Amino acid sequence: MNDKRRRLEDVAQASVQRAGLKSLSFRTLADEIGIKSSSVHYHFPEKSDLASALIQRYQEDFREQLDAISARRWNVKRKLAAFIAIFEQVADGERVCLCGMMAAECESLSPDNRRLLSGFFDDMESWIADLLCVNADSINAPVSTRQLAKVIVSGLEGALLLDRVAGSKANLKAQKDLILSLLK
Repeated sequence: MNDKRRRLEDVAQASVQRAGLKSLSFRTLADEIGIKSSSVHYHFPEKSDLASALIQRYQEDFREQLDAISARRWNVKRKLAAFIAIFEQVADGERVCLCGMMAAECESLSPDNRRLLSGFFDDMESWIADLLCVNADSINAPVSTRQLAKVIVSGLEGALLLDRVAGSKANLKAQKDLILSLLK
């Protein structure tokens, strides 16, 4: 990937994580980088092309973090705490999960981008469900591991959005406390 395209993706991702995809304009993106908007269109002919690239890149980066956690010889509680720390890092940067932000605007996304988003969340839920399934004896929850994974993902994503409104990290902390309390 060339440097200009990487820079475009970096700036676009930061913008989307703070203000959403709807508010992102190619002209503003070009101005921020110091190029012509036609150069943005060269790399991303349509906004949906940019959204697709951002989702795929975010999922790859997220997957690398999950793989790094999986490779550690930690117990399930510590691995889940590390997973939650990914969300805490996003919140520390006064951002929202890129895919969570796009999900909030899903009506404006192409069907292909909706599928990519769905794949991102499915991948995250599967990772958690697999982790919980292998450590089922450590879990104190009245639902299946797959249902619990869905609750964890939706709770963390929602906490980021609500904390943004409140200007705090109270919801994210509450989610972390709840999730970790479900483990023995």
